[in-house]
Amino acid sequence: MNRRKFVSLGFFGSGAGMFGYGSLIERRFPVVERVDCRLPERHAELDGLRVAAMSDFHHDDFHDDTLMARAIEATNALEPDVVMLPGDFISRDVAGMDALVVHLAGLRARLGVFAMLGNHDQWSRRSEAVAGKLEKAGVPVLRNAVTTLRAPSGQRFHVAGLESAWAGRPDPHAMLRGIASDDPVLLGWHEPDPWDWLEDRRVLLQVAGHTHGGQVCAPFYGAIQLPHLGERYVAGLFERDESRLYVTRGIGSLGVPVRFCCPPEIALITLRAPERV
Repeated sequence: MNRRKFVSLGFFGSGAGMFGYGSLIERRFPVVERVDCRLPERHAELDGLRVAAMSDFHHDDFHDDTLMARAIEATNALEPDVVMLPGDFISRDVAGMDALVVHLAGLRARLGVFAMLGNHDQWSRRSEAVAGKLEKAGVPVLRNAVTTLRAPSGQRFHVAGLESAWAGRPDPHAMLRGIASDDPVLLGWHEPDPWDWLEDRRVLLQVAGHTHGGQVCAPFYGAIQLPHLGERYVAGLFERDESRLYVTRGIGSLGVPVRFCCPPEIALITLRAPERV
């Protein structure tokens, strides 16, 4: 065997090994990412509120019930106050919702579980069917809508949801109409980059998905390919003045059943009051 053939076999062998690891191991074991989100002083009474987030299930693509069972079990073990599911429950086939909602119906949170729609959910007039199956499973869908809750401290806050910026008709102004000027809002909005469009101090935190964190990432480089409206904020917590954005890597896989250097994620975001000296 000459040197070129040896190198070629080594390259393709490494590629096959990475594909096997990314498909059979990494994509099937969700990890919990715990992050503290600092509050402005005026919302200090929300200190300790725990928000769990999962997104981008794409359950019709690979129908991985083992992955979903692990994700639900791990989320419930966190004992969150609120669970937010910011979209892309399917890729294209609404029939995939039937198995998915069986899992999602098992989610538990002290104050409630809330869904928002992603671009895949809203393309090709699928949104009514997707929302209907979620609602039937006991998961309210917030489409340019708000629900009002009380934290354990008694502090009033709101969970809001906007339609997909890519495929829907999001209307933040109409959504927030009637919300008091200093009331805190936790917003689920599928695409992260429109965070730059938000200029409302009531929106304390936007929870987004959409990017999959890149899904397949190169060591020391990061995401190889990113979607429209998900190129600026890829994964993790971002801060700007008193506003925060958290982008979760999501649970499922799109296109190919592989994740590499980018495992599925359940986020636990804990709101923290400013430290007093």
